[in-house]
Amino acid sequence: MKKVLGIMLVVVLVLALAVPAFAGIDALYADVNSYQGNAGFATESTVSIDPGQKLYILGWFAAHGKTVDKVVWTLNGEEKECSDNYRDRTEIATLDAFKNAGWVADDFIKAGFGHDVADQGGMMELLGVDALAEGTYTVSIVGKYTDGSSEDIKGAFTLVVGNGGGEAPTTQNYTAVPQANLTDGIWLTQQDQTVGVEFTTTAGFNRVFLPSTWSSRKDQNRECNVVLKLYKFEYNAENTLSKDPIATYSYEVIKDGDPLCAIELNDKAEAGTYILTITTTGEKLTGDTANGSAYFVMDHATADADLSKVKYIGTEKNFAFSVTGDIIEGDFFAANPDDTEVPAQQTTDQPQTGEVTPPQTGDAAVAMIAVIAVLAMGAAVVFAKKRSF
Repeated sequence: MKKVLGIMLVVVLVLALAVPAFAGIDALYADVNSYQGNAGFATESTVSIDPGQKLYILGWFAAHGKTVDKVVWTLNGEEKECSDNYRDRTEIATLDAFKNAGWVADDFIKAGFGHDVADQGGMMELLGVDALAEGTYTVSIVGKYTDGSSEDIKGAFTLVVGNGGGEAPTTQNYTAVPQANLTDGIWLTQQDQTVGVEFTTTAGFNRVFLPSTWSSRKDQNRECNVVLKLYKFEYNAENTLSKDPIATYSYEVIKDGDPLCAIELNDKAEAGTYILTITTTGEKLTGDTANGSAYFVMDHATADADLSKVKYIGTEKNFAFSVTGDIIEGDFFAANPDDTEVPAQQTTDQPQTGEVTPPQTGDAAVAMIAVIAVLAMGAAVVFAKKRSF
């Protein structure tokens, strides 16, 4: 009997590990209660606010076969409540990737937390943040199911209320292409599949990152790796990508948005034109998501996004990305330069301007040297005879 129970327990655990689940945060704002087309603080490990400010969140979470209970936030480990502001996201079940995996509409009841616009209830508030005294706190945001299980929507981050004795920041996040609050994007499902984007900055920066991604999960045996590379632009994209990148980062994807996919630079990059590439690797990437292939998805841009200052490579679609750079006045992003041909390499077959052609040593030159030598010897003999008299 104990052996049978043991086998049953193993089966239950395996089935539990196989339950597909998703959790993601589209935006985290301070004192802004409607979606602004960017992630705000959602990707930050440290969030700084003034005393009395509120925090609002927007996103969704779900697990196949489970029922959403609520979203909570924790303050130094103590659970706190959020505003009762949910919406059904049953339309997600109609997307091929979810429908083919067996998801149904009931999986997405109450899956959405917060609304895009204020007149529909606005984003979800973390209740009590505005009452916090100045100080530094550890905060997390968690999605809970009715069976008692949970998902990290945003893992532990530092919340700084007030100055706290810190120095004024010198950098900020700039949204090159804002992500849409959608459940769609560029799907990378093959090994060594690469897409990229060319962009130009007017100031230095130390990070380029993907603000919103979602993916298959490592704990479901559908892991994949993501490799980010940053190149300094030279003449055109083909030439640039033939050179060595100035930075490379590899990530093992755990689940939606974890870890944050970013290029972190130890030495700040100067203003200029760059290309960021994203490549998926791993044997679980078979291209067939309906039959268990791993995948990595980057959110599309908003419908009204200005894409005139960026150029996508290896894809006809767009994806959202952001840059952390120096705080400046005016536009941080500029139009990309026109592509140019790589200058032809100079050859050494012909003498360059100012060069002297060296003496040649062909047969005629050798003969002439011999003649000159004979004449010189004859002159020497005559001179010697004259002296003997």
